[in-house]
Amino acid sequence: MTCPRRLLLGLFGTVVLALPAPALAGEQTLTFRTAAISVEGYGVTQATQLIESPRVDGYVVNFSAVVVDEQGNVQTDRDIMLHHVVVAKLGKPDYTCPGLQAERFYAQGEETTKLALPPGFGYPNRAGERWAMLYMLMNHHSKPLKGYVRYTVRYVTGEDLTPVKPVWLDIRNCRTSEFDVPGTGAKRSSFTQSAEFTMPEAGTFVAGGGHLHGGGIRLELRNATCGATPFASLPTWGKPIPKPILHEPGPARMSSFSSPLGIPVAAGERLQLAAVYDNDKPHTRVMGIMLLYLAPGQGESCRPIPQLAIELGRPGVPPPFSMPLPRKPTGKLQRDLKSTWVGDFRFGAERVSLKRGATFTWRFIGRVPHDVTLISGPIGFSSPPSQREGTYTQTFTRTGEYRLFCSLHPTRMVQQISVRKR
Repeated sequence: MTCPRRLLLGLFGTVVLALPAPALAGEQTLTFRTAAISVEGYGVTQATQLIESPRVDGYVVNFSAVVVDEQGNVQTDRDIMLHHVVVAKLGKPDYTCPGLQAERFYAQGEETTKLALPPGFGYPNRAGERWAMLYMLMNHHSKPLKGYVRYTVRYVTGEDLTPVKPVWLDIRNCRTSEFDVPGTGAKRSSFTQSAEFTMPEAGTFVAGGGHLHGGGIRLELRNATCGATPFASLPTWGKPIPKPILHEPGPARMSSFSSPLGIPVAAGERLQLAAVYDNDKPHTRVMGIMLLYLAPGQGESCRPIPQLAIELGRPGVPPPFSMPLPRKPTGKLQRDLKSTWVGDFRFGAERVSLKRGATFTWRFIGRVPHDVTLISGPIGFSSPPSQREGTYTQTFTRTGEYRLFCSLHPTRMVQQISVRKR
């Protein structure tokens, strides 16, 4: 559920034609559809496009999204998987990343989280405000497919609701959202990454939920000022795994809350987001994101937290999982190679043998973006995402088999590096 600034900022300057406003009154359910999105066979597509928004003033009180085909049939994960979408309002500074002129107000990953505000609260929206959607879709068929993201908005007009502000908390905020879990711990050990944000105003969080990837244990919202953990978003597992496996499967659900009493917070309090992952195996390009909705108002520091109405699901520990290479690497085994190129939908050398302690460099070429991502091996690592040029270097200090692919072209681009003692 990444949100690269360049993708959203690149939408400014795009002309949007004004359309006549429909007659709306009270609460209505509005359904929109993006432009067509093409995904190559066994491929991954990530991009941003301008999307339609309500054309009258009002409040968003509920939001959800699915992938559909040309006829409007909902696609399952075995067809085109919705890996994630992020919806932002262009031209308005983001709450926790003010340099981003795009307010992130909705997000959904494999766990299919919905925005559901409690009665009496709404996200304000004015006619003509521009929305954009960042999406990542995966095709589990060998042939190219075309899909559309259909999003449903429950929208209230003609009455005053208590306005909320979206507060995006992210372990890697204002960057790519991704980090790697090394997987070097003992059995049942954990790995935690955290980030802090100081609240500029008081109010109440009336709704929120989290986003984790495969290997996630929990996502905690902590109040470091008060020494409390008012909410933890927990994963539910057991979702069917589509074939071929293009990435480590994520949770089927993440727990969320929606409550008018909410979580009180005072100006100046330090919020801490902590993403806890299993650490006995590597998990690469994972995330820790929690999207909260703040109703601004008076706040007293470290007030007691009322009972929250939590949609819990069936939380459990991450299931054992071993990610296979989508195909077998080919070509001659090259010993003690120093580097290779990455481009034209392949690794220059797919089979490499190195001595422990060796440093290896990948050089990116061509017009199509690629990356280097470990899917199994002694320690987790990955290159920066979507590189067209430049290099990425890794020193191999542990012996064993390192299985790698490009996460954007997982069945076409694979590599195996064997690290020996000498």
